Amino acid sequence: MTVNNFTVTFWGVRGSRPVPGPGTVIYGGNTPCVEVRIGKRLIILDAGTGITNLGFKLMQEPGPVRGDIFITHVHWDHIQGFPFFLPAFKRGNSFNIYGEGKEEITFEALIRRTMRFPNFPVPLENLGAAMHFKELKPGDVIDIGDGITVHTVANSHPDGGVSYRIQYGEKSCCYVTDYEHGSDKAEGLIRLCEGTDLLIYDSYFTDAEYPAHKGWGHSTWEEGLALQEKAGVRQLLLFHHKPERSDEEMAALESKIIGKHPMAKAAREGMVVSL
Repeated sequence: MTVNNFTVTFWGVRGSRPVPGPGTVIYGGNTPCVEVRIGKRLIILDAGTGITNLGFKLMQEPGPVRGDIFITHVHWDHIQGFPFFLPAFKRGNSFNIYGEGKEEITFEALIRRTMRFPNFPVPLENLGAAMHFKELKPGDVIDIGDGITVHTVANSHPDGGVSYRIQYGEKSCCYVTDYEHGSDKAEGLIRLCEGTDLLIYDSYFTDAEYPAHKGWGHSTWEEGLALQEKAGVRQLLLFHHKPERSDEEMAALESKIIGKHPMAKAAREGMVVSL
C-alpha cells in the first residue's frame, strides 16, 4: 500500500472525566479518543467518551468497518466510551484491540469485566463485531500490515501505561498521554518521539500547578514544549486537558504558547491534522 494521506482527527481531548457544558464548547468535553487514517486503514487511539461520536460517523460509511484500536491503559477515562461504540455491535465489522495486561489479568479480561453485570447490560461476547484482543508489552514494535508499524514505550503513570508511535514510510505521529515527566522513562520517550511529524502530549497541568500534584501521573504544557525541542518534533498538540479548565482559560494559555512556539497548539475536538 502506498498512500499520501495520513490524517489525525480528535474526538476527545479531556482528561479524567467528561465535562459537557457551556464552558467547554470550543475545546471539547469528551475524554480521550483520536482517529488516525492512513489510506483506507483505520487506527483508533483510546476509547474514552469521544469514541462514541466517532462510532456514529463510522456507521455512516459504506461497507464493513475494520480497524485497530490501541489502548494506553484501562483507567476509566480511556475506556468508558467503548461500550457505546456502535460499530462494535454490528456483524461483519472487525477490530484488533491492543493493550497491556496487569499482573495475572489479561488485557482482554480487563476490558471484558467492564461490560459485565451489574455494570453494563450487554456482555462483550454478545457484541456483533469480531473482536481480536492482542496483548502487548511496552517496547514491542507491532507490524499491523500495509507498511504501518506501531512502536511502544512504557509511561510513568499510576498503574502503568503505554505511549505509541505510528509510523508509515517517513511519516509518523506519537501519542503520549497519562505520562509524568521526570522519571527514568524519559530517555525512552525521547527516542520514541525523535523526529516525529506530530506529538500529541499530556498537558494536564501547568508548571505552576504541578508541584501540588506530583505523583498523579500527568505532565505540563511546558514539559511538552521541552520534549518538542529535545526530540526535534515538527508539530506539538497539547492534550488530555484538565477538566476544570474552561475554554476561556484554555484560550489564554494557548495564546501564550503560540506567541513563542508557532508549531505548538492545544488539541480541540473536531481538529483534523494532515501529515
